Amino acid sequence: MTYLRHVRTALGTALLAATILSGAAAQATPEKLTVALSGDFPSLDPSKDTSPIGLNYRLNVFEALTQIGKKGEVIPQVAESWTHSDDLKTWTFKLRPGVKFHNGYDLTASDVKWTVERILADDKTPVRNFLKLVDKVEAPDDLTVVFHIKAAYAIFDRQTKYTYVMSKKYWEEVGDAGYATKPVGTGPYKMVEWIKDDRMVLEAFDGWWGGDLPVKQATFRPIPSDAGRANALLSGEVDIVPDLPPSLVPMLQGKDDLVVAAESGFRVAYLGMNPTVAPFNNAKLREAVDYAIDREAIATKLMRGTGKATGIIIPPNNEGYTADFPPVKYDPAKAKALVKESGYDGTPVVMDYPNNNFALANEQAQAIAGYLKEAGINVQLNSLEFTAYFPKWVQNKLDKMTFFAFGSSQFHAETILGTMYEAGTHNWSADPELDKLVKAQREEADKAKQQALITEVFRKGNQMREFLPLWDINLVYGAKKTAEYSPFPDGIIRLESFK
Repeated sequence: MTYLRHVRTALGTALLAATILSGAAAQATPEKLTVALSGDFPSLDPSKDTSPIGLNYRLNVFEALTQIGKKGEVIPQVAESWTHSDDLKTWTFKLRPGVKFHNGYDLTASDVKWTVERILADDKTPVRNFLKLVDKVEAPDDLTVVFHIKAAYAIFDRQTKYTYVMSKKYWEEVGDAGYATKPVGTGPYKMVEWIKDDRMVLEAFDGWWGGDLPVKQATFRPIPSDAGRANALLSGEVDIVPDLPPSLVPMLQGKDDLVVAAESGFRVAYLGMNPTVAPFNNAKLREAVDYAIDREAIATKLMRGTGKATGIIIPPNNEGYTADFPPVKYDPAKAKALVKESGYDGTPVVMDYPNNNFALANEQAQAIAGYLKEAGINVQLNSLEFTAYFPKWVQNKLDKMTFFAFGSSQFHAETILGTMYEAGTHNWSADPELDKLVKAQREEADKAKQQALITEVFRKGNQMREFLPLWDINLVYGAKKTAEYSPFPDGIIRLESFK
């Protein structure tokens, strides 16, 4: 039985039937859509936000040089083509002619150059991490942008998708505050209203270079409660719920006007432990935690088959994935013995986690804490709204332990490697050998050699146990059949993809 078939079986035959029926009779996508999200957007300035939920805003209102397709391929966006030097240190992008910002201003190479330099000058933005190897950027003419990279970068074209182009001229008129309240991009949709914690309304941009858009208006509604989102779908208040907890699938099954389905996702749940301070500076205690958690039970029972225990912090649909790392097997006796050997004195350990960023987050956190308690580790849960959790996660200000689900919106191991294992990025400690390997894979154009380096990073990372892979998180969604919704693995709504 394949993994996806197992997931669908676990969710029930009614869910699978709904999946099949969804393609039985094609209908025209309605001109207006309402989408229920688990929370609101942290920021409207695309140069300052990397939150996954914020992609629902950024990918519709703004554009980058490149973007990632549904199958993980790099596709042109405001750049129509690009080349690189043999040493992978100089990348030249040719822009599409005639691209307009929502206020009518032309997009030129100077806007790209200014956007990049603005991000590089801001040491507080997490977006800077994706441009850290850029030495300088040039705009020799209005439609040409040249990046000079400090070191060879084999997937720089993939990495540029994180840099959403802003208008230099408009920013000079309105400044940071103006851009953050009345943003202007070149994306297929323009923002026309944002009432924080209530709704954001987007309208199709008539001047978009990509042509006509079937969806003319879309409203994003933040509904933190899982049950609230499901009920909003049942009542017809919303058209799409991109992320549903499996526990609520039964209440939505069998509804003739709804599609409820499961697809492979892009995030992996992990447990992080700060190895620089007590008690997790003791390697035996980190090892005890690894053996104390029954990954299979949580993924298949608690999550009703919508999870899959794993030994690597990227899912199978990411470049760089390897099946070389089976999930660590549950061994409560070994866990208890290691806790005793570590000398842990029972001091409470706080585990931070976001309660509204992925389905069953509270239940998963409680299950982890329960297993650790059985092993003799005293865990206190600290549940946070995602908008409060994420800035702390980005700035490494979380407590000694954290539970999170992380994924790469570029569908490549580079995001996780550069974020979690490279020196000077998002980790409590930085191993020199790991740092060297991360940089080496980035500079390797040969796919087989790059894969070998990526595999070695994950192997060594697993041995260090600062971050423990737990389970892949499948994407469970619900939608009105009339919405004709076909999700990407990341569950992000791309309005122009509705055809």
